[in-house]
Parts: sequence; C-alpha cells; structure tokens
Amino acid sequence: MRLISKDANIKRILYQKGFDEKDILEFEKKANSIILRFDNIKNPSEFVQLLSNLGYFTISNGNMCFATTTLYNFEKTRCVLTEEGIECNFDADFTISQRYLLAKDKKLSLLKTNVMGIINVTPDSFYEGSRVQVEKVTQRVLQMIQDGADVLDIGGESTRPFSEPVEEEEELKRVIPAIEAIRDMDKNIPISIDTYKSRVAQKAIEAGADIINDISGGTFDKDMFYVAAHYNVPIIIMHIKGTPKDMQKNPYYEDVIEEILQFFELRIEQALKAGVKLENIILDPGIGFGKRLEDNLEILRRCEEFKVLGRPILIGASRKSVIGHVLSNLPPEERLEGTLAISVICAQKKIEFVRVHDVKENKRAILMTQAVFDGV
Repeated sequence: MRLISKDANIKRILYQKGFDEKDILEFEKKANSIILRFDNIKNPSEFVQLLSNLGYFTISNGNMCFATTTLYNFEKTRCVLTEEGIECNFDADFTISQRYLLAKDKKLSLLKTNVMGIINVTPDSFYEGSRVQVEKVTQRVLQMIQDGADVLDIGGESTRPFSEPVEEEEELKRVIPAIEAIRDMDKNIPISIDTYKSRVAQKAIEAGADIINDISGGTFDKDMFYVAAHYNVPIIIMHIKGTPKDMQKNPYYEDVIEEILQFFELRIEQALKAGVKLENIILDPGIGFGKRLEDNLEILRRCEEFKVLGRPILIGASRKSVIGHVLSNLPPEERLEGTLAISVICAQKKIEFVRVHDVKENKRAILMTQAVFDGV
C-alpha cells in the first residue's frame, strides 16, 4: 500500500495507470484527505468490496486499486486493514515518529527543516560560488555557522552531470584537511562527508565527520554500509539512475515516485543487513541525478510521500538546472529565488533537511515559513 500526497496530480497519476476517464473524473471528485494505492491485488473484486464496506471510495484496474477516505475513517479502520494483511505502519499525515537524529554526540532535531550548507573543496562544481580552497574553508564555515547552518556538507568530487570521477587519493587530499580545519575551529557543528567511496567516508569520520552523504545510496561501493554501521553514524541514501557521467543521457520513468520508493526499500534492506541502524538512515530522492524536468518537479510536488518508509527526507535542489529550466534558462548564479521557493515548499511539507549553497537566505525563508504554519 502507498499513501499519496494531497498535492499529487491524482488525475494525471490515474491516467498514466490506464484508468477509464469516467472513473478518473469520479475519483477526482470524491478524493478526500487520504488517498491510497494498492498494487498486485490477488482478488480485486473482493478487495474493492472490503474497502467499500469500510467506507472507502475505490476504483480498480486489473490488480491495481486506488481508494480514498477521510483521515478519521482511515485511523478508525487501520486495525481492520492490518488484520487483512495490509501494511499501515506509517503516519497518515506524513510525519515520522523519530524526534531527533544522533550524529555521534550531536543531536539534530527532526521536528524542523534543518539547513545543510554546501562546501565544495573542488575546482569544478557546477556552481562556482560553492567552490572554496582548503585554506579558506574556516572562513566560509564561520560565516555559514553565523548564518544558521545546522549541518555542513563537505565534498571533494563534483558529481554534476557528465563529470569525470576523481581518484580516491585526490579526494582525500581535498576533504581531510578541510574537515580537520573545521573541527579544530568548532567541535559542535555536525559535518557530513559527501562521497560514494567507503575509504573516503572512513577517513573523513576519523578526521571528525559525523554523517555520510552517499549519492549512490551504497550502490557504487559495497562497503559503504559497513562503514556506516561500524562507526554508528547516520547515512544519507540518495537515489541516482546511472552515474554522474551518464545519468542525464535520456533518463526515463514510468512512475518516478514509485521507482524511487522501490529503490529506497531495497537499499534500506541492504543497509540493515550490513548493521546500519534504522534510526541512522536519511533518504534523498536525488533531484537532478538521472531525472528529467518533469521528474524533478513531480518529486518536489510529492516529496513527503517518501516518509511512508518512516525515515527523514533530505532535498538537495539548490541552484540546480530544474530551477534554470523553469525560469527561462537562468544560469546557476541567478537561481537563488527559485531555490528559496523550494526551501519554503519543503518547510511547508515538514521535510527534515534541505541542502543549500546560500545558508542565510534559505534559513530565514524557512524560519518565516515555519512561524506562519507552526507558530513562533
């Protein structure tokens, strides 16, 4: 069973799944606060009858069924659905039960949208303003901390589209001195290491990093989950289709949300088998990593749906090409306003982390959004 966001274009989803136009219009008319999708139903007619008896409006197409009801009725009938073997182990309002993330000895609240500041000790990251030389890292870090950064993300290899990989030793030469310099200056700011190489992650943790941020979700290096488990640190599992070098060569999805959900389920399973604790997993749907414009917009529209897996979500869309395309092909230097709009949307949806280049502006936009929707 999948819970679908009220922000989803349900008409479009049903059309893509081959439903009859009459059923689509009827479902759209009846759609309530809870919309559920069921796949691989063994006895569709009996299943639809069960849901109808419980007060759900349903439509089916083959072994797929969509159902809608009120939040009150869903909560009232969860036990019955569970008895029927239907998993309901998520919160219907897309919240998660975990209140904080423990990164070594540092606590990060999961009751707000945390701002992760990007620091690239690389010569070729797609946004020139994010690049910083190692000897100037502490200056940039101090400013980000003053601006309200909750986490700092240190990267030593550009993973922009069509980029070439960096040798492990070169990456280590870039990130380790930067992490050591930050840690010498500030003992309390959480640091994540942006790498898909397990040895780089290991050395970074030993140098003072607290979190692993792996764009491959542990698929490029089979030892990455073991490193996260051994050091008992949080790991960000990101979805990517392909590699940075080829990910934007005609990517295609039948159902981008469902495909990413399935990827996450498999990667969470592998992480748990390697000894990673469930409470140490963060999920990132990977804006721009093997996605078309329409895929990126769909992910942003429905990003809270990934919380059905019970894990906090990170969105990294800062100054990316999706913003440039929407805003008449603006270059990265002119994509701040678009980035702020995305951060505001994430704050409204209670996404736990946003990864951004411009800490001060994004932090202020998020704090204002949270004040309006949640109170001061």
